[in-house]
Amino acid sequence: MVAPERHAREGLRAILSSDGHEVSVAEDMWSAFASIFSRPFDLLLLDDDVRPERHLTVSVLDLLRVARRYQPATSGIVISSFEERVSHYAAEPAVRAVLEKPVEMPRLRHELEALKSGSSRLPSP
Repeated sequence: MVAPERHAREGLRAILSSDGHEVSVAEDMWSAFASIFSRPFDLLLLDDDVRPERHLTVSVLDLLRVARRYQPATSGIVISSFEERVSHYAAEPAVRAVLEKPVEMPRLRHELEALKSGSSRLPSP
């Protein structure tokens, strides 16, 4: 999970862990890239409110695409506060859902359950 705000990261980590999910968190894009190189992930929960790092603009979709090069079955759920980006994210084949901020936990749980059960891609809001 890549989320820029520490309290949001830790809050989602705690909730999802208590739901029985194995959760790793990254505080920035560099940490996220290091994580995907160190082990495979079946799902990336991506917050698109990340700032460019060291004059390098890398998007959460770039992270997802790199993860899929190492683990082709990896998919993503993007969390966004930018309504104008929703259709852009939804067009990416590996993005299973786009959730708007603030994240509604019932909706996130629904999306996770759909992925776990092998349901097809669900429509985004």
